[in-house]
Amino acid sequence: MAPAILRLPMEARRQKLLERLEAYYRGCGWKVEHGGDGAVRAAGPGGVTWIGLAVVADDLSSAEFEERLVELSNQRMAGGGALCPFELLPADECAADLRATLARLRLDARGNVAVYSRAA
Repeated sequence: MAPAILRLPMEARRQKLLERLEAYYRGCGWKVEHGGDGAVRAAGPGGVTWIGLAVVADDLSSAEFEERLVELSNQRMAGGGALCPFELLPADECAADLRATLARLRLDARGNVAVYSRAA
């Protein structure tokens, strides 16, 4: 039988993944805010703003998704400083496709973009 998260509708799965990202950031003692773009942002130590995005299979078929990845990966910390760390938490069934998309966009080679697994 499939894991419980795989039996949920896409939006519910995205919400579960976002909750995991938020719980992780809060567990680090960071203040977390939800952006209007579907990402969460966490204020970490030293003024670092971490951006977390949950990814489900439907995202990868969206025409705007790649543009959104590039836009989020290019966001800078307050004052125009360094690029914000951008962390993606994909549903298991689309993790490989997400990694392939990041490679095609050449975001996988940037030091600020990371893909996490649910088990991590």
